[in-house]
Amino acid sequence: MITFITSLFTYSITVIIASIIGITAFAAGYLIPAIALFVMAKNAGHKYPWLAFIPIAQTYLEFTLPKRNFKIFNIVDTDKRATVAIVSIVAIYFGSGIIAGLNLVPVLGQLLDAALAVFIMAVNIRKMYDIHRTYGAEEETALIISIIGQFVPLVYAIYLLTIMKKEPEYGFGNYETDTAGGEFAEL
Repeated sequence: MITFITSLFTYSITVIIASIIGITAFAAGYLIPAIALFVMAKNAGHKYPWLAFIPIAQTYLEFTLPKRNFKIFNIVDTDKRATVAIVSIVAIYFGSGIIAGLNLVPVLGQLLDAALAVFIMAVNIRKMYDIHRTYGAEEETALIISIIGQFVPLVYAIYLLTIMKKEPEYGFGNYETDTAGGEFAEL
């Protein structure tokens, strides 16, 4: 009986410690990028910097914070980053479900799932790359951190902390340059 109680106590302590470690890691993984993105959006004069603390809205903020054209594989090249953000969010959160609903031929469904994974990875790497470039990273550094950050999100989060107080390259406050007229336009 004492062995059972000792085992139960040991198991309970192990579960509690593992839970505390898991909750701490989850909170750090959520809060570090949220705080960094909040500071970055506030410094850039973004209208809604608090979006950084809402998970899906945080993804939208990551897409819209840089003001450069969004390019992937010479297939996508657009200045409508908000549209790319919405399409990407739908693909990330609902893509597999949509593909499963359309899965009439099993091989086609598997190919579509693989294509979705490649699309999401490419979009995420480009999203991170644009943020890094906007906040002063060199091309090679931005690319390396973006690729590593895709597989190890803590690297991306920590890098965001290191660049969060830098001034974005597209202007000051809530203004960006209008390339056609050379004047400033309010965001």
